[in-house]
Amino acid sequence: MAKTGHFLHNSAHAVNILANTTYATARSHDITNLGTAGGGILNRAYYLRTLYVKLDTIAGPSATPTLTVRLTRDSAGNDTVVGDVTASISLGVTTSSEGAITVAIDFVYSHNSVGGALPDNNLFLFWKLDQGTAQVRRIELTTEE
Repeated sequence: MAKTGHFLHNSAHAVNILANTTYATARSHDITNLGTAGGGILNRAYYLRTLYVKLDTIAGPSATPTLTVRLTRDSAGNDTVVGDVTASISLGVTTSSEGAITVAIDFVYSHNSVGGALPDNNLFLFWKLDQGTAQVRRIELTTEE
């Protein structure tokens, strides 16, 4: 019997990567594997639902710190899937050097090949702060099929 209904998937990653005020490939992370060339799930459409990013060691932030994120199909950050989204960092209640953002994406995405070339099967998250530095510690992307 075929699957019916909605299936939620969470791609969670514990990381320790610097965040500062510029995008860079060294400050990005491969966040999900949507399929493989050898019979995986290429060409299947997904809803990209929510993105969660946890930060700590926040230093030199603005009065209302923000994090800008971007999802791309390539590790170089040039094939953008979800363009720049800026969110206010919700700082900790008792520890203002920790915080997080949660972004609702709600975007239908099909990771299919274009022009016969197989795509990289992953999505890459890039980020930058409006001011200061921090460490990105956790990334979660929720998808639905």
